[in-house]
Order: sequence, then structure tokens, then C-alpha cells
Amino acid sequence: MHRLSGARRSYDWGSTTAMFDFLDTSPDGDPFAELWLGAHPTGPATVEGPYGPEPLNHVLAEDPTQHLGEAVASTFGQLPYLVKLLAPSRPLSMQVHPNRKMAAAGYRDEERRGVPLDDPRRSFKDEYNKPEMVYAITHFEGLVGFRPQEEVALLLQAVGGPLSAAFTALRLAPEEQGMRAALEQLLDLGLEDIREVLKTTGQLESHPDTVIRAACSTVNELAHLYPGDIGAVISLMLNRVRLQPGQLVFLADGVPHAYLGGFGLEIMGNSDNVLRLGLTSKHIDIPSMLQALDFGSSGFEVETAPSYQVTHVFEPPTPEYALSITRPHLASGSTAVLPGAGPRVLVCLGGQVRAATGTDQQGAVLTRGASLFVPAGEGEISASGCGVLAQAFVPAIT
Repeated sequence: MHRLSGARRSYDWGSTTAMFDFLDTSPDGDPFAELWLGAHPTGPATVEGPYGPEPLNHVLAEDPTQHLGEAVASTFGQLPYLVKLLAPSRPLSMQVHPNRKMAAAGYRDEERRGVPLDDPRRSFKDEYNKPEMVYAITHFEGLVGFRPQEEVALLLQAVGGPLSAAFTALRLAPEEQGMRAALEQLLDLGLEDIREVLKTTGQLESHPDTVIRAACSTVNELAHLYPGDIGAVISLMLNRVRLQPGQLVFLADGVPHAYLGGFGLEIMGNSDNVLRLGLTSKHIDIPSMLQALDFGSSGFEVETAPSYQVTHVFEPPTPEYALSITRPHLASGSTAVLPGAGPRVLVCLGGQVRAATGTDQQGAVLTRGASLFVPAGEGEISASGCGVLAQAFVPAIT
């Protein structure tokens, strides 16, 4: 087992206190938005090697069979997931992730054209897709997925004015084509159009229809934080999701989303590909974003980890990862055997838990915020103590 030191990301939307509180460290005045606990080359966690800290991706490359296992190494060629602690204090950019085919094609095209990886106008950082899910550690809010088309039509018609063209486009084209046509109309709005929309949404915050009232409140909330940004208007097309601690939502490739606030554990495909729709000052690649969006998807599904279960497994419809939440109970003296095999990342979400393996019976004690990488070759993991232990693993590996 290897103790992990995560890679810090100090994006401006990050909280200046929440991550520090969770890790029990002193704030330094700067935002601490994300802690990456994985092997992505742009931000690998580190482990203690014989000559000092060593990036996890380098460690895995030294002995892929031992660390990843034959099945994961041959199927994915890398650790297929990335685990993050996430602490937004204001909304992240509204975004979508491309599927694997699009990501590979886009990456190779930008490589061929010599676009530097750190170029702010670069759209594809690697060849991989990024299905993701977020598990709420505290109350967590976000925009997730398209609303049903009838609901989008209701909202566009209620606001009217500059949105009338989007409403007409939605009605004239069938289903997916209508949703795309409506979004394209919104993307064409100018600053004066946005201001006119905001006058109306401000008035509609007292509308008797709860859907209209809530959606317009979200528009105004986002417009206050991102003045003049079209993302606030686009939020009319998306669902607002509120997760309680212990709840999770999964976002497949092509699903638009924006996290708004809270503290959570995020697991995703091992990729850094982000195509933005709004709520950002960064580059928006409109053609690629429109190509990546799945206009046929709508809604979302929230799953809850029952507090009475020792272990609950979230297994999304993607081969890269699954998540188990285990709550061993010291009073009962029980030891919980964790599900799954292969390469695993453990994160303590509360209390104190001891993790041990077949090759390391002594194991390691984890307190809140501490994490481990467990190589495939170490076999079964058992957990004891009194706390909450999250485990990321590859579900098809048994």
C-alpha cells in the first residue's frame, strides 16, 4: 500500500476553507478547489519512494502488472479512473465531456497541428473520455443534464423576448434536433439580449408556477456571479440537482453539467477533457461542444448509500470504475472485507479506519482526508475501526 499526497488545484472557484477543514490543515488564504488522487500526467498524486516523493503515474509505469494487474493493464493501459476531493464555493464552468472516439480524434488532431497542451485554446488534453460521478460529503448542488423538452419549452416561452427564437426552433425540429437548435439560438444572444432576459427572469421569480419560479431564480443567481455570461441563460435548459450527504449522481459522456457548491468526492475516467458551454472566462469551442453534447439525454438519477449498510457499492454504467462506501463499526469489533480487486484508491471520509491487505496484515490507519493507493498484487482489502471509507476500483476485475 502507498500513502498518497494529492495534487492541489487552486482554481478561483474553490473554497478558501472547506478543503483545509476537511484535511485538518491551516488555510493559506488561497482557494483550494480540488485534490487529485490519481495518476493523470497533468496532476499525479505522489507516493513516498526510496529516493523521496515519486509521481504515481511513474510508479505504475515501472511495474504495470504488479500495480494495475494484467486485466487492467491490457484493457486500459493506465489507471482508468481519477479520484478527486472537490470544494467549490461558487459555480464551476458549465461543461460537457466528449466520448472516447471524439476525444481520441480531437487529441490527435491538435497534436498534429502542434497546439501546445498548455495553450488556453486547446480543447483536448488526452485521448480519453471522462464519465464522472460525484458523491456528496456535505450538501452538494449542481446543474445536471437536460430538462425534458416540454419543460424547456415551458421556460423559453415564459421568458419570451429574446428567447422566442429558441422556443420556435425547439418546436419546429423533432426531439434532439430541436434541443440542439434551441441551444444554438441561445449561444447567438448578445449582451443586450441577455440583459433583457434578466429583467424578465427577475420578474418571474414570483411566478406561481414552481418550475418557472425556481428556474428563473437559478438564472438570476448565476448571472449575479457571472455578469453577461450566456451560461446563466442556458441554465434554463438544465436540471438543478440537490444532493444530501451520502447521495450520488452519475454523468455519462455528453451530459451537460455545472457544479454549484458543496463538498464532495468525485470519480471520473482518467481524463482532463473539458468542453465548456458557459459560466467561464476560458475558451469555448462551440463546434466541439455541440458535437460532444448528447441532446437525446434528459433527466438524472440520484442514488443513496443507505446508512444502515456496512458497505454499499455504486456501480455506474461505465467500465472504468465503481465506488464502494464502507462503514466499519468499532463497537461490534467487525472487520469488513471490501469488494473489488485490481488497483484501488482508498479515501477516509470520516472517523478512523485501518485498512489491511493479504500482503500487509499490519495495514495503515486512515483519518479523515487520508488516502492510499493499493496495487492489484496486494489482493483483498479489509477495513476495521469506526469511520467511513471510500474505495474506487475497476468493477470488472474480480
